[in-house]
Amino acid sequence: MERGIRFIAQSYDIETGDVLEEWLLRDDHISKACRLKELGYLHSEQIDLLKRIQDFKIKQQMELYTSTTCPECGLKTRRLGVFSSQFHAVLTDHKVPIQRVSCTCGWVSATSIEGLYGTAIHPDLLEKQAIQGGKESYEQSSKSLNANSAMKRAVNGHSQISRAVKRVGEKLVEIKSSVDYGKGSKVAETLLVSIDGGHIKARGDNRSFEAMVATAYRPEELEYVDKNHNAIKEKTIVASAKDDNQETIKALFKNACRVQGMTSTTEVICLADGAENCWSIAHSIEHDCKKITFILDWFHISMKFKNIAIPDEHSALYAKVKWHLWHGKTVTSLIRLEQLKKLIEDKSTLTKLNKLATYISNNKEEVINYGARKREGLVYTSNFAESTVNTLINERQKGKQKMLWSRDGAHHVLQIRASIASNTWNNDWNKIEQTLYKQAA
Repeated sequence: MERGIRFIAQSYDIETGDVLEEWLLRDDHISKACRLKELGYLHSEQIDLLKRIQDFKIKQQMELYTSTTCPECGLKTRRLGVFSSQFHAVLTDHKVPIQRVSCTCGWVSATSIEGLYGTAIHPDLLEKQAIQGGKESYEQSSKSLNANSAMKRAVNGHSQISRAVKRVGEKLVEIKSSVDYGKGSKVAETLLVSIDGGHIKARGDNRSFEAMVATAYRPEELEYVDKNHNAIKEKTIVASAKDDNQETIKALFKNACRVQGMTSTTEVICLADGAENCWSIAHSIEHDCKKITFILDWFHISMKFKNIAIPDEHSALYAKVKWHLWHGKTVTSLIRLEQLKKLIEDKSTLTKLNKLATYISNNKEEVINYGARKREGLVYTSNFAESTVNTLINERQKGKQKMLWSRDGAHHVLQIRASIASNTWNNDWNKIEQTLYKQAA
């Protein structure tokens, strides 16, 4: 006996069970699978079957939108022909038949999916494009999405993915900068924030620009991993590459702190690398909280010491410079540093030491007793938050990747990556979907 398999789709009256329309979706001869590749359907065949199923359901749904009465005046409508409209689902593309109707009062129905819903791209596809475009290059994103669909689709072209990232990134800024964002959060007695920046290659010879990243979290969300590492269980991360006098990053930063529970009774502890642009962002919330304590991040201090090679015969004195700084003794540390400089002959090393002295002097008000804070179990470094910069910027926009960025392009990618890194993507996406897509009449 030879066997066959037939897939049939039916539209039926739920009340009576009567079949209203029936489509034969696929009719196949069944044979023995001699190779594993022959078992079941190929990827492309599965996609084709899904497309046929989608086509049938879409046709049934669109028939429900053929209004017989005018939504404006209530009079009977008249038909003006069927129009074909493009619709892009997450894995397949479709031509949707839409019956156009009009009324003597002047009302005319929409004749495209875009006219009905605001866009012809399904939310699932737009979300995948935005996430993929935030994760890897637009060209690679196009290849990845086309591989999922088992075909090359124009809607998954790199320019379309770029537009998707821009559209979603702009909405994320709009949502996260709104005055209502973060309202209703549980009040935090103390809040920790880390502010840092990273440079991104810009279009043009040897050019770059800085993107700012801020992380806000509660002290109780710090989780011990080992003696050298902690992890932040819950945090809110924001970023900006805009050249707008920090207007965007300050608005995002303030709301990030509100999400983590900042009120007028909250004490905020800010760790930064000493750059003026970092302190400026932190100062923007000083009227929204009870108090801000500024701490020059020990991670950045130690990195500056690490990047200077000192001759072995002077290493003990160099260690004293760092030891005094570790204990908050800025004046003594600078004195020891001046003593060391008199002993150094190498001009390159001396230049680095002068820069170190300037760095310490410029940030002496933010130097604290790091040793005491460590003994008390208090935060004194942002090395666990430092990975946020690497996650948001370096993995996508720096390193070995040869792509060059505009500020706007980098800014939009950062919004998506920050939302994902904050574990708020699902909630953020729901808000984006509500604003981007309209409800058909």
